Amino acid sequence: MKQPVRIALSVALCLFVPGCKTSPPPAQPEPAPAAAPAPAPAPAASGPETWVGAVELPGDGKLRFIARLDPPRPDDPKSAWSGRLDIPAQSVKDFPLQDVRVAADAVDFVLAPPGAPENQWAIFSFEREAGADEVKGTLSQAGQSLPATARKLKPGEPADVAPKRPQEPKPPFPYASRDAAFTSAAKDKVALAGSFTLPEGPGPFPAVVLLTGSGAQDRDESLMGHRPFLVLADHLTRAGFAVLRFDDRGVGGSKGELDKATQLDLVGDARGALDWLAQQPEVDKTKLGLIGHSEGAMIAARTGAADKRVGAVVMLAGPGVTGKEILVQQLIALARARGVPQADIDAQVVLQKQLLDGLAAKKKRADLEPILRKLVALQTGGATPEQVEALVGASLASLDTPWFHDFLKADPRADLRKLKKTPVLALIGALDLQVPAEGNIPELEQALAKAGNKDATVKSLPGLNHLFQHAKTGSPAEYGDIEETMAPEALGEVSGWLRARWPAP
Repeated sequence: MKQPVRIALSVALCLFVPGCKTSPPPAQPEPAPAAAPAPAPAPAASGPETWVGAVELPGDGKLRFIARLDPPRPDDPKSAWSGRLDIPAQSVKDFPLQDVRVAADAVDFVLAPPGAPENQWAIFSFEREAGADEVKGTLSQAGQSLPATARKLKPGEPADVAPKRPQEPKPPFPYASRDAAFTSAAKDKVALAGSFTLPEGPGPFPAVVLLTGSGAQDRDESLMGHRPFLVLADHLTRAGFAVLRFDDRGVGGSKGELDKATQLDLVGDARGALDWLAQQPEVDKTKLGLIGHSEGAMIAARTGAADKRVGAVVMLAGPGVTGKEILVQQLIALARARGVPQADIDAQVVLQKQLLDGLAAKKKRADLEPILRKLVALQTGGATPEQVEALVGASLASLDTPWFHDFLKADPRADLRKLKKTPVLALIGALDLQVPAEGNIPELEQALAKAGNKDATVKSLPGLNHLFQHAKTGSPAEYGDIEETMAPEALGEVSGWLRARWPAP
């Protein structure tokens, strides 16, 4: 199923998914109202125009876009400007635009996802000086406003804003790849689809399943132009491991609805993947492992505790605390990175805990709205009442789901304490702001120690963020601008640890 298009701005509560949206930055001051002048005429258009630009994200990141604008048809006096938008980092391609306006003093257009309420539309608005080829303005969405710039390309100039991804594997590959289709072991028996890569040679090979983080992810865990699971699967297959990666429920070739699934359902999905692996003649059924990223690491631990077939668990940026606790840790880490005063952080933490407690207790929306309204107002600074209300509505809609209610109480420590003999590798980047190392590594270590696990390795990797990229600050806003998809030392940690336990046949 194709996912709805939405510009990645921010929400009041940041879920620890890859590409997690940060808490809202201080709102830009609203310009003073002015008398509306007569619309400036559009410059004479000789043909289509291509504008390339960037939206400035919190944390020094940029979201780059390409707007291809077509002038009115000369044979139709009622026609108007039209256009299509590309956002390479979010895999948005040729998305139709609305309300396109090209004038001597302005360039405006709107991205309106089908079925989305108007407050979720992305409104691009640029001021222009006398038909200039460079413009400055804003992107507004869900009550927020971020600075943006754009430049009109000269005829024949390439629109090259696609992020460079040098680690992306290119064919020909020294291994086989084929489609996989299987059924979840959960009660609903959802049909899932993925890709299976197999080393050269007779085998049988040790095999692993890759489990994505929170939110709707495809089999490659695509994010901001990166495809981390494609890179990881390629690396592991070259190292001699068979790898199965699959689309989340409701994504790509998989059926079902992710928001209605609990973590127990996701464990069923992982067990269905193990069932499929065990049926492949090239796979060594005595050497099956799970590798999970972010929330996927929680699912890997929970599945390993429930399924004796799991011979190894790798947790990449996996929390060692409950969902509720990780959200509070995340708020603090992201706010500190943005330089928010400690007193303001403390006030936000109090409100967030009240909100999460209310959600966990399944309180009515009317009881939650005042708390969320105060939290959003604190996080957005000078936002207007209308902007605050838009964020409150959007946030509550995304939080009041079966998945989120289950996530709040999920505690990986309980599962890790059951992994008494299963080898476990847990890695967290030292710059991770979504699963901070200092708040989670001690919890992971203590849980595995209580299990009496003699083959557990827990490490913090210097200089790496939540995606295991070399980063400056660790802010999610950096993810798209960093060319590296996954640091070689992180890839090496995983394959080396697995190979030490499962030597090549």
